[in-house]
Amino acid sequence: MGVSAPAAAKTGGLSTVVDTIAAPADAFERLHAMPTWGWALIVAIVLLAIGTVMQLPAQHHAATAQVQRMVDGPMFATATAEKKQAAIANAGKTNAFTFIGPVLGLFIAVFLNTIFMLIGNAVGRGQADFKRLWCGSMNIAVPTLGIGSIILGIITMIRGASSFDSTLALAQAVPGLGMLVPHGSPTMIAFFSAISVFSLWGFFLNATMLRVMAKTSPAIAYTFAALVLLLGALFAAGGVAMAQKVGFA
Repeated sequence: MGVSAPAAAKTGGLSTVVDTIAAPADAFERLHAMPTWGWALIVAIVLLAIGTVMQLPAQHHAATAQVQRMVDGPMFATATAEKKQAAIANAGKTNAFTFIGPVLGLFIAVFLNTIFMLIGNAVGRGQADFKRLWCGSMNIAVPTLGIGSIILGIITMIRGASSFDSTLALAQAVPGLGMLVPHGSPTMIAFFSAISVFSLWGFFLNATMLRVMAKTSPAIAYTFAALVLLLGALFAAGGVAMAQKVGFA
C-alpha cells in the first residue's frame, strides 16, 4: 500500500533537514521531487533561539561597550549626562526584537538566496522553480544560520562576555578569514568575517543545490554560489562603513 505525497512530505521533511547536512545531494534530489520547508523552518528557528540565548551576555557587553564609546563622540555632543547614562543603561537590553530579529533575518536571508539561485537557474537553463529553490534555501539555513548561531554561542561562553567590546568582535569570533585580520579596519574585518566556515558551507550547499536540484552546469552552480558569498561579504562591509559614517561604529 503506497504512502500519499502529503504523508511522505511530513515524514521526510526532518530527514531532509538532516541530509542537507550529512548527504546534501540526496537531500536536494528529494527536494526536487517533493519540495518541503516546514521542518527546516522549525529547526532553524529553534537553533537560532538557543544560539541567541547563549550569546546574550556577550551581546549585552558588546552593545554597552559600543554605546559607551559613542556617548563620547559627536553624536552625543549636545546630550545631557542623564541622557548619556540612559543610553548606556539601555544598551543591549533584551526585548521582543532580540528574538524576533533573528527570525526576520532568517526569512530575508532565505528570500535573497532564493532570488540569486533563481537567477542562476535561469542563466543555466535549469529545471528548478522559486518553490523548490526556496525550500532548498530554507534547508541550507539550518547549518549556515542555525548551527552557526549555536557555535558562536558556545564560543562566547568559552571566551566570556567581557571578551567582546563590539558587535563586530562577535562577528570576528566565528571561525573564518576574519581571524586573519585582527588589526584591520572595521570594514576589512566585516568583509573577511563574513567569509566564515558557515558561509563557505553555504557556498558548497548552494552550488550542490543548483547542480542537483536545478541540473545546471558546475560552472554556473559554483559561479552563482560564489556570487552569493561575495555579495554577503560586501553587504557586511558596506553596513559597517555606513554605521561609521553616522557614528554607530
